[in-house]
Amino acid sequence: MVDLENGSRETGNRRNRQSIIRSWRWWLVFVIFLVPVVAVLAEIRPVPLIIGGSVFYDTNGVVIASTAAPDRIDIRLSDMSPYLPRAFVAIEDSRFYQHPGVDPVGILRAFVRNIRAGRVVEGGSTITQQLAKNMYLHSRRTVGRKLAEVVLALYLEVRLSKDEILERYLNLVYLGHGAYGVEAGARLYFGKEAKDLSLAEASMLAGIARSPFYYSPYRNMDAATGRRKTVLSRMVAQGFISQEEADKAADETVTVIGLGKREIKPAPYFLDYVTDEALRLLGDEGSLLYSGNLRIYTSLDMDFQRAAEKAFSKGLDSLTPSPQDGEDLSEEGTRRPIQPQGALVAIDPRSGHVKALIGGRSYSETQFNRAMQAFRQPGSSFKPFFYAAALDSGFTAASTLPCEPVTFTTRVPQPYTPTDYGTTQYHYRWLTLREALVTSCNVISVSLANIIGPEKGLEYARRLGITSALRPNLSLVLGTSEVTPFEMALAFAPFANGGKRVEPIFITRIEDRWGRKLYQAKVEARQVLDPKNASIITDILRQVVSRWGTAEDVSTRLARPVAAKTGSTQNYTDAWFIGYTPDLVCSVYIGNDDPGVPIGKSGGEAAGPIFADFIEEALRDRPALSFQTPRGIERAEICHETGYLASPGCPNTRWELFKSGTRPIHECPWHGSTFPIFSHSDPLSLFSSQVKDSALESHSERPLP
Repeated sequence: MVDLENGSRETGNRRNRQSIIRSWRWWLVFVIFLVPVVAVLAEIRPVPLIIGGSVFYDTNGVVIASTAAPDRIDIRLSDMSPYLPRAFVAIEDSRFYQHPGVDPVGILRAFVRNIRAGRVVEGGSTITQQLAKNMYLHSRRTVGRKLAEVVLALYLEVRLSKDEILERYLNLVYLGHGAYGVEAGARLYFGKEAKDLSLAEASMLAGIARSPFYYSPYRNMDAATGRRKTVLSRMVAQGFISQEEADKAADETVTVIGLGKREIKPAPYFLDYVTDEALRLLGDEGSLLYSGNLRIYTSLDMDFQRAAEKAFSKGLDSLTPSPQDGEDLSEEGTRRPIQPQGALVAIDPRSGHVKALIGGRSYSETQFNRAMQAFRQPGSSFKPFFYAAALDSGFTAASTLPCEPVTFTTRVPQPYTPTDYGTTQYHYRWLTLREALVTSCNVISVSLANIIGPEKGLEYARRLGITSALRPNLSLVLGTSEVTPFEMALAFAPFANGGKRVEPIFITRIEDRWGRKLYQAKVEARQVLDPKNASIITDILRQVVSRWGTAEDVSTRLARPVAAKTGSTQNYTDAWFIGYTPDLVCSVYIGNDDPGVPIGKSGGEAAGPIFADFIEEALRDRPALSFQTPRGIERAEICHETGYLASPGCPNTRWELFKSGTRPIHECPWHGSTFPIFSHSDPLSLFSSQVKDSALESHSERPLP
C-alpha cells in the first residue's frame, strides 16, 4: 500500500527546494551585475564648475600659487593646424580612431613596457579615458576607479564622435606655465594661433603634454627637442607625414618667444622643485596636477620665504659692483657690472621640512636652481664632518696638533704642503681642535684628515647627508669636492638636532578635489651621530659666531644661540655660510656662475650678513631656544695652550666639554709640575712630521675658511 500522504509531502518539499534554488540563482545573477554598477557609480563625481589646475599651500594654509589657467581658449578642431591633432594622436593614442574608447592592445603594450622597465613608464590609457578621468573621477588608484574610467570612456564614445572627443581633449590638455589647451599653448610658446603652427612647432607642443614641467622649452630646450623627434617618428609610423617632412621638421630651429611679462609666482624656485616632486609622487596620475583640482600642502613658510628673499636681495645688491662714472650701461653698451648669484635653503632640523628656498637672484632671468643644481666647492664649511669623525676616533675638543710646515707625500708627483689663508700661513704653535675649527686652520685640518684617513671623513659626510660625488683625498677636508647648498643645509641638521639625519620634506600631503588624501608625508629620522659628539661640535661652532671666530660680525647681530661655519674657496671665488639654531638650519651660498670671476669676499663677509638678516627677521616673534646638552657630557677646566687639565700656573684657561671618560687626567706639564705622559693609545702619538702616503689626488685649489 502506497503512503500517498508522505509522497505528497516529499514532492512538495522538493518543489520548495527547487524554487529556493532558482530564486537564489537569480539573486546571485543580480548581485554579480549590481556590484560593478554600484562600484562605478560610487567612483563618479560631479563635474567641477572649473576643470583646472591644483592649488599649492604653505605650511600655514596660505595659498602660494595655482596651476589653473584663467584664460583658457576653446577652439574648434577645424580651426587648428592640421598637424596638431595628428601629432597628439600619434604620441598619445595611436589607435584612437580604431578602438571603442578602451584599447586592449595599448594596455598590453604598456604592461609589457612597464615589466621590462621595472617601473611604470606607460599608463595605457586612451585619449577618451584621459578625458573621462580628468572630468569625472577622483585620483585614488583603485580598481573601482579604473572600472569607472572604462565605463565612462565607453559612454563618451557612444554619445560623442571621435572628432568631438579629440576636440574636447585638445582644449583641456595642460601644456605648462598655466596654459590649458592647444590655443593657449601656441600663444604661450610661439606667439601665434594654433591654426598657424608649423609641423615642427605642432610636434613640439604635442611632446610637452607627457610632462609639461620636464619638456617645457623654457626649462629644457634639449629635452623638448628630443621629445619632438619622438613625436615626428610616431607620425611617420602612422602615415600622417612622410619621412622627408619629418627630417625637415627635426632640423628646423624652433624659436620660443619667452615668458615675457607673465606673472612670476611667489617662491618660484621652490614651486618648480615641488611641482616636479608632486609629479613624482602622483606617478601615472601626474596629469591630475594640472586638471584634477588637487590641493598640494607644502612645507614652505611664506613668512620665512619673504624674510629670505628680503635678506638675499639686500645682500646681493651690496655685492654688485657699481658702474664707474661715464660707463655705458644701455643695451647698446659693451659692459655691465657682473652681478653675483647665489642660493639660500632653510630647513627645520627636527622635521626635515624645507621652510624657505631661493635658487638665484632673478627667476625671470634664469630658472637654473642653484640651491638644488649648482655644484660648488664648499671650502672650510666642510670641515665639521671631519671633526665629528675625529671625535668618534678618540680625539677630544682639547686634543692638540701643531700648526707648522708639514709635507705630505702623495701618489702624484708633487708633494702637498698645506698652508693657512691670508698673510699668516702658520701659527707655529700647537692648537686644540676647538681652536683649529673656530679659526679654520687648514694645516691642522689636513693633518687631522691624514690621521683618521680621508675615507673616514667621507664616510661621515655621507652619513650626515652629502650625496654628491666626493674624492677621498686629503684636500677633501678643505671642501674641494663639489656639493649643493641644499646638501649642506641637510648635512648640518644632525648637529642641531642631536645627531639625527632627517629626510627632507617638500610636500606634507596631497588631497583630491573631494578632500581625500592621496599622499601623507611622514617624518623620517635616524641616529647617525653620537648625540654627545653632535653637542660638542655645536658648542665649538657657536664660538665661530663670536669675536674669536671667522663670523665675528654675525655675533653682534643675533640675540639668540647660533652655531655656524664659514667657507671660502681659493681667490674668494665662492662664499658659504652654514648656520643654525635649534629650530632652523640655513645654508647660504654666494658666487658667480662664471667660476673665473671672484666675488672678492670671504664667507663671513659675503654670506654671513644674509644669514643674519634672514634669521633675525624669520625668528623675530619666536622664542630663543637653547641647544640641549645630552647626558654623558662633563666639563673640565683646561689649559688653552696644551689641552691638559689647567694648573694654577696656566695663564690662559677655558672650560671644555668632554664625553664622560675622555677628559684629560694629567695636569698641564708646561705650567705645572707634572711631566707629560704619552701612550700609544693617545691620538697625538699617531701624528708625525713624517706622514704616511695619503690618497691625495689633487690639491691645486686651496679653500679658505
